Formats: sequence, C-alpha cells, structure tokens
Amino acid sequence: MKVYTIPIADERSQKLSVTLGKQEVDIALTMRLGKLYIDVKANRVPVVSGRVCLNKEPIINEAFRPFVGELYFEDLQGNDDPVFGELGKRFVLRWVTDA
Repeated sequence: MKVYTIPIADERSQKLSVTLGKQEVDIALTMRLGKLYIDVKANRVPVVSGRVCLNKEPIINEAFRPFVGELYFEDLQGNDDPVFGELGKRFVLRWVTDA
C-alpha cells in the first residue's frame, strides 16, 4: 500500500486537478456551515458530490465508483475533522493505493 499527500491550500473554497495513478482527478473543496465538503471527478466522471470530510474516514468508500484508490483527510495533530484555517498543514489530504 502506498500513501501520497495531495497538496492543498488553506482556502475556504478551492479547485485542483491532480494525476493519481493513471486517472485525472478534479477536486473541489468548500467550507459550509463549519464543515468541509468535497466533490471528486475521475477522468471527468463524477465520483462523489457534496461529501462531508471527516478525519481518517474514506471519502470514496465504495468499490463500484469509477475511482482507483481512496481519499481521506488526516489530522496530524489530533483527531479533529478538517476545517479552514490549517488545511494543508494540520489537515492533509491523502490518496492511498495498492498499485
């Protein structure tokens, strides 16, 4: 198993595109009502939309989705869910794969 950190900015709303394995992944992060939400597309196909981000909880979490690997947030200083203010520093976005 390999774990990679996806660089994110400490912004309330952001979009980024990364290549994870052989898939082009578009990620949108948005803070709403004190929670961080994520939208993910793999090769332009929606995978998840409006999913709340929780510490160390799988974001994709379903094998039938068109996505290789898994995404999750990790709190490097405790066990809190990710929020704006320390994104990319305390709260990091990880991609894990068996490949």
